[in-house]
Amino acid sequence: MTSAISLLEDLYTEQDDIIEQLKKTFSRSNSLRRSDFDTIFASVLVRRQRTQQTLPSLVDGYRTNRQEVITEVEDIFSANLAEAVKVWPTLKQRLLDEQNAGAGKVVAALRAVHVEQEELSAALSGLLCRGEKLRISDLKTVAKRLASRDSRESAELAALLGMCESAGRNAGLKWQRLAG
Repeated sequence: MTSAISLLEDLYTEQDDIIEQLKKTFSRSNSLRRSDFDTIFASVLVRRQRTQQTLPSLVDGYRTNRQEVITEVEDIFSANLAEAVKVWPTLKQRLLDEQNAGAGKVVAALRAVHVEQEELSAALSGLLCRGEKLRISDLKTVAKRLASRDSRESAELAALLGMCESAGRNAGLKWQRLAG
Protein backbone atom coordinates (compact mmCIF):
# COMPACT_ATOMS: atom_id res chain seq x y z
CA MET A 1 0.00 0.00 0.00
CA THR A 2 2.85 2.33 0.82
CA SER A 3 4.53 1.71 -2.51
CA ALA A 4 1.21 2.26 -4.32
CA ILE A 5 0.81 5.62 -2.61
CA SER A 6 4.41 6.44 -3.52
CA LEU A 7 3.78 5.55 -7.17
CA LEU A 8 0.69 7.74 -7.18
CA GLU A 9 2.65 10.62 -5.67
CA ASP A 10 5.22 10.23 -8.48
CA LEU A 11 2.38 10.31 -11.01
CA TYR A 12 0.95 13.47 -9.42
CA THR A 13 4.36 15.15 -9.62
CA GLU A 14 4.73 14.12 -13.26
CA GLN A 15 1.24 15.40 -14.02
CA ASP A 16 1.98 18.73 -12.32
CA ASP A 17 5.07 19.14 -14.51
CA ILE A 18 3.14 18.30 -17.68
CA ILE A 19 0.30 20.64 -16.73
CA GLU A 20 2.79 23.49 -16.24
CA GLN A 21 4.39 22.74 -19.62
CA LEU A 22 0.95 22.69 -21.26
CA LYS A 23 0.06 26.03 -19.69
CA LYS A 24 3.30 27.53 -21.03
CA THR A 25 2.70 26.06 -24.48
CA PHE A 26 -0.85 27.37 -24.61
CA SER A 27 0.06 30.80 -23.33
CA ARG A 28 2.81 31.13 -25.98
CA SER A 29 1.14 29.68 -29.03
CA ASN A 30 -2.61 29.92 -28.50
CA SER A 31 -3.07 33.03 -26.40
CA LEU A 32 -4.76 30.99 -23.69
CA ARG A 33 -4.28 32.35 -20.20
CA ARG A 34 -3.32 30.00 -17.39
CA SER A 35 -6.59 30.76 -15.63
CA ASP A 36 -8.50 29.77 -18.78
CA PHE A 37 -6.58 26.51 -18.90
CA ASP A 38 -7.55 25.90 -15.26
CA THR A 39 -11.18 26.65 -16.10
CA ILE A 40 -11.23 24.19 -19.00
CA PHE A 41 -9.58 21.47 -16.90
CA ALA A 42 -11.33 22.38 -13.62
CA SER A 43 -13.43 19.24 -13.15
CA VAL A 44 -10.48 16.95 -13.89
CA LEU A 45 -8.15 18.84 -11.57
CA VAL A 46 -10.69 19.01 -8.74
CA ARG A 47 -11.28 15.26 -8.92
CA ARG A 48 -7.54 14.64 -8.99
CA GLN A 49 -6.97 16.85 -5.95
CA ARG A 50 -9.79 15.19 -3.98
CA THR A 51 -8.37 11.74 -4.68
CA GLN A 52 -4.85 12.90 -3.87
CA GLN A 53 -5.99 14.09 -0.45
CA THR A 54 -8.22 11.09 0.36
CA LEU A 55 -5.99 8.10 -0.39
CA PRO A 56 -3.21 8.65 2.16
CA SER A 57 -5.77 9.01 4.96
CA LEU A 58 -7.52 5.84 3.78
CA VAL A 59 -4.30 3.83 3.92
CA ASP A 60 -3.29 5.40 7.23
CA GLY A 61 -6.74 4.56 8.63
CA TYR A 62 -6.34 0.95 7.56
CA ARG A 63 -2.87 0.78 9.14
CA THR A 64 -4.11 2.39 12.35
CA ASN A 65 -6.99 -0.07 12.52
CA ARG A 66 -4.61 -3.01 12.06
CA GLN A 67 -2.34 -1.68 14.80
CA GLU A 68 -5.31 -1.27 17.13
CA VAL A 69 -6.33 -4.86 16.46
CA ILE A 70 -2.81 -6.08 17.24
CA THR A 71 -2.79 -4.10 20.48
CA GLU A 72 -6.18 -5.51 21.49
CA VAL A 73 -5.06 -9.09 20.78
CA GLU A 74 -1.94 -8.50 22.87
CA ASP A 75 -4.13 -7.13 25.68
CA ILE A 76 -6.46 -10.15 25.56
CA PHE A 77 -3.54 -12.57 25.81
CA SER A 78 -1.78 -10.65 28.56
CA ALA A 79 -4.92 -10.27 30.70
CA ASN A 80 -6.27 -13.80 30.97
CA LEU A 81 -4.29 -16.44 29.15
CA ALA A 82 -6.69 -19.30 29.88
CA GLU A 83 -9.65 -17.38 28.44
CA ALA A 84 -7.56 -16.18 25.48
CA VAL A 85 -6.59 -19.75 24.57
CA LYS A 86 -10.28 -20.74 24.53
CA VAL A 87 -11.33 -17.95 22.19
CA TRP A 88 -8.21 -18.04 19.99
CA PRO A 89 -9.56 -20.21 17.11
CA THR A 90 -12.61 -17.98 16.66
CA LEU A 91 -10.55 -14.85 17.15
CA LYS A 92 -7.95 -16.00 14.64
CA GLN A 93 -10.58 -16.67 11.96
CA ARG A 94 -12.22 -13.30 12.56
CA LEU A 95 -8.84 -11.57 12.28
CA LEU A 96 -8.09 -13.27 8.98
CA ASP A 97 -11.54 -12.53 7.54
CA GLU A 98 -11.45 -8.85 8.49
CA GLN A 99 -7.88 -8.42 7.31
CA ASN A 100 -8.56 -9.90 3.89
CA ALA A 101 -11.75 -7.91 3.40
CA GLY A 102 -10.27 -4.58 4.50
CA ALA A 103 -7.01 -4.97 2.61
CA GLY A 104 -8.85 -6.07 -0.53
CA LYS A 105 -11.00 -2.96 -0.51
CA VAL A 106 -8.04 -0.64 0.01
CA VAL A 107 -6.05 -2.38 -2.73
CA ALA A 108 -9.03 -2.18 -5.11
CA ALA A 109 -9.37 1.54 -4.41
CA LEU A 110 -5.65 2.09 -4.99
CA ARG A 111 -5.78 0.15 -8.27
CA ALA A 112 -8.78 2.12 -9.52
CA VAL A 113 -7.10 5.44 -8.70
CA HIS A 114 -3.83 4.30 -10.26
CA VAL A 115 -5.55 3.38 -13.52
CA GLU A 116 -7.41 6.69 -13.52
CA GLN A 117 -4.20 8.65 -12.93
CA GLU A 118 -2.28 6.69 -15.58
CA GLU A 119 -4.98 7.60 -18.10
CA LEU A 120 -4.77 11.25 -17.07
CA SER A 121 -0.98 11.18 -17.44
CA ALA A 122 -1.24 9.57 -20.86
CA ALA A 123 -3.80 12.16 -22.00
CA LEU A 124 -1.69 15.06 -20.74
CA SER A 125 1.46 13.62 -22.34
CA GLY A 126 -0.43 13.18 -25.60
CA LEU A 127 -1.42 16.83 -25.54
CA LEU A 128 2.12 17.91 -24.76
CA CYS A 129 3.53 15.84 -27.64
CA ARG A 130 1.48 17.88 -30.09
CA GLY A 131 3.71 20.84 -29.29
CA GLU A 132 3.05 23.90 -31.40
CA LYS A 133 0.25 22.09 -33.28
CA LEU A 134 -1.76 21.92 -30.08
CA ARG A 135 -5.14 23.66 -30.26
CA ILE A 136 -7.56 24.80 -27.60
CA SER A 137 -10.14 22.44 -29.10
CA ASP A 138 -7.75 19.54 -28.41
CA LEU A 139 -7.53 20.59 -24.78
CA LYS A 140 -11.33 20.89 -24.51
CA THR A 141 -11.85 17.47 -26.12
CA VAL A 142 -9.42 15.77 -23.74
CA ALA A 143 -10.86 17.61 -20.73
CA LYS A 144 -14.40 16.59 -21.71
CA ARG A 145 -13.38 12.97 -22.19
CA LEU A 146 -11.58 12.82 -18.87
CA ALA A 147 -14.40 14.62 -17.06
CA SER A 148 -17.02 12.25 -18.47
CA ARG A 149 -14.92 9.29 -17.36
CA ASP A 150 -14.62 10.86 -13.94
CA SER A 151 -18.34 11.39 -13.62
CA ARG A 152 -19.11 7.78 -14.53
CA GLU A 153 -16.52 6.18 -12.32
CA SER A 154 -16.01 8.70 -9.53
CA ALA A 155 -19.25 7.65 -7.83
CA GLU A 156 -18.08 4.03 -7.87
CA LEU A 157 -14.65 4.97 -6.53
CA ALA A 158 -16.15 7.23 -3.86
CA ALA A 159 -18.42 4.39 -2.77
CA LEU A 160 -15.46 2.01 -2.63
CA LEU A 161 -13.44 4.47 -0.55
CA GLY A 162 -16.43 4.95 1.74
CA MET A 163 -16.81 1.20 2.19
CA CYS A 164 -13.13 0.94 3.09
CA GLU A 165 -13.45 3.62 5.75
CA SER A 166 -16.66 2.08 7.06
CA ALA A 167 -15.12 -1.41 7.20
CA GLY A 168 -12.21 -0.02 9.21
CA ARG A 169 -14.54 1.63 11.72
CA ASN A 170 -16.71 -1.50 11.98
CA ALA A 171 -13.70 -3.70 12.61
CA GLY A 172 -12.53 -1.35 15.34
CA LEU A 173 -15.96 -1.41 17.00
CA LYS A 174 -16.10 -5.21 16.86
CA TRP A 175 -12.71 -5.46 18.51
CA GLN A 176 -13.72 -3.00 21.20
CA ARG A 177 -16.81 -5.12 21.97
CA LEU A 178 -14.71 -8.27 21.97
CA ALA A 179 -12.09 -6.82 24.27
CA GLY A 180 -14.60 -4.89 26.43
